[in-house]
Amino acid sequence: LVEMRDTVLACSGRKSSKTTDLADASLVTLIAHRVGRAIEHACRSAPGLPGTLGFRDASYDVPVIVSFSNIMDDTTAMADIVLPEHNSFEDWGTDTPDAGPGYEIVGFQQPVVRPFFEGRGEHLGTRGFADILLAAAQGLSLDLGLAGETHKDILQGSAEKLFALNRGSVRAGDFKSFWNGILQRGGWWDVNAKASGGVPAPQRLPKAEEPRFDPATPGRFNFHLSPFSSTGIGEGQGAHIPWLQATPDPITSATWLTWVEINIQIAEDLHLREGDVVRVTSPRGSIEALAYPHPGIPPDVVAIPMGQGHVAGGRYAEGRGANVFSILSDLTDESTGALAWSATRVGIEKLDKWVRLPKFENSVQDPPEDEEGLVIEVTSDDS
Repeated sequence: LVEMRDTVLACSGRKSSKTTDLADASLVTLIAHRVGRAIEHACRSAPGLPGTLGFRDASYDVPVIVSFSNIMDDTTAMADIVLPEHNSFEDWGTDTPDAGPGYEIVGFQQPVVRPFFEGRGEHLGTRGFADILLAAAQGLSLDLGLAGETHKDILQGSAEKLFALNRGSVRAGDFKSFWNGILQRGGWWDVNAKASGGVPAPQRLPKAEEPRFDPATPGRFNFHLSPFSSTGIGEGQGAHIPWLQATPDPITSATWLTWVEINIQIAEDLHLREGDVVRVTSPRGSIEALAYPHPGIPPDVVAIPMGQGHVAGGRYAEGRGANVFSILSDLTDESTGALAWSATRVGIEKLDKWVRLPKFENSVQDPPEDEEGLVIEVTSDDS
């Protein structure tokens, strides 16, 4: 399903050696001319790429887009077919750590709750991502050569191979007991297993590259923009979850909105105070954010959290804050081909608006204390 020669573009937020990297700047040309179907799983390609790549506009030229999201987010809103998958708490799975701890290990994931939409009918509710693909293959009479008709069956087949080894953290006299054992422990590992073969030497970069930035424009784009991942909502994956929106940033304690951290002295020079609405402009566009004067940021740098500015995703995500990705440069690192996330230069313009920045900081004065640190009792006038 993910081979490019079959004109299918697969976007996945999970690791896969066969998944096309959506950070490639040639993506737009690929979509517009070669892709006949697009499969999107656990990814945020619409709001999570620089606006200059034109992903959203180019996607309208793709005949069929299939999304497996269980949230009607920005990317899923563009899909022709939505096949919602289970929540991770409802699904089966395995995981092999990379990098590993130095010995053989595989984690087993089992559902901890029954599917919320269970029993809604054959064509309603949700399924695990693997089970959706297996059902599609069965409907097309495709023989995948797998030992089982469901994802759980396939996982049990893999576990039977571990059971046959008769070593490691779980041993049992029969497979049922072994299966229960690895589910109870969350996996199987063997600390005594020895690696075979040599360890490949890490590849070195061809050469050290000098940093590349947008061209400086005196008096206009004076600041380097440093976008950073939000503590609560990440790059936007958790924007639809209110308690993640309310998780305070560990430095500013800010929540819910988009702010721009600017050096405190520069803020004074620009007559900015906390909560002033500013326009952040790059050669690619502009966004609005709340000023946060910060003593710990360099004078020529401003920092903006990722994750806000959604046009879909539910009431906790839609129309909240601004999407910093929309103004990022499309410059890439020559050695790795990755997007140069901190290559953008921006300008700051104060607007005639002020909004209180939601923060988790203490605003209540400490009770008075005497020289020994004891709280002094405060009484009313008539006591």
